[in-house]
Amino acid sequence: MPVKQILAFVFGRIGLKLEVKSQSAAAAGFYPDFSINPDDRGDLIIRRLLSFVPDVVFIEGIKAYLVYPQSSDQAVYSYGEAHAVFQGKHHTGSWQTNQVRVEGYDTGSGASILTDSFSWEQMQGFSDRVKQISDRNIGTIQAGQMLAGAYLRKAEIESSSGMIQSPVNCGQQLYDVIDVTDPRAGLSGAKRRVTGIQVSYQADHGVYQQKLLLSGL
Repeated sequence: MPVKQILAFVFGRIGLKLEVKSQSAAAAGFYPDFSINPDDRGDLIIRRLLSFVPDVVFIEGIKAYLVYPQSSDQAVYSYGEAHAVFQGKHHTGSWQTNQVRVEGYDTGSGASILTDSFSWEQMQGFSDRVKQISDRNIGTIQAGQMLAGAYLRKAEIESSSGMIQSPVNCGQQLYDVIDVTDPRAGLSGAKRRVTGIQVSYQADHGVYQQKLLLSGL
């Protein structure tokens, strides 16, 4: 089974249905040699499966949703003008991984497989941020490139981080893309992805607030 179907199997064991909002080619096309053993923890199984692909998962109600974050995703909501921003913190840095080397094994020929993937632009500033992966699930060069691409994509997303506090938006979902306008931080329509949602209630003042944790696209 491909990664997506194994995820659906695991979620099904705890009564959650997997639905696809968007998916990568790797989620539907990578068939890992994957074993689930007695007493394996479900959350660790899912983390392991998601390490093969650039996709993410969030749970809402009785469903788990598969999402493929893409840099071309459009913003679904705006903060900073009609919806006020009380405060915010924003950070953009270099990628913590800019080269991925994947070693695999071709079970047919018995030969080792080695692929290297790079972000050339990031390597101009930092040339030695290499992640090495040895995984016998990788049986083809294409599979190695898919896995390396997933790690580089996550490094790109994680290179930007931050948070904003604002009045509550009850329609906000994890991994939505929003745009943020905050002249105090030099932001005008800056696109960010929601990676965490916290809602607080100050009973003595009768005030609800939300904190959104953010990443890059």
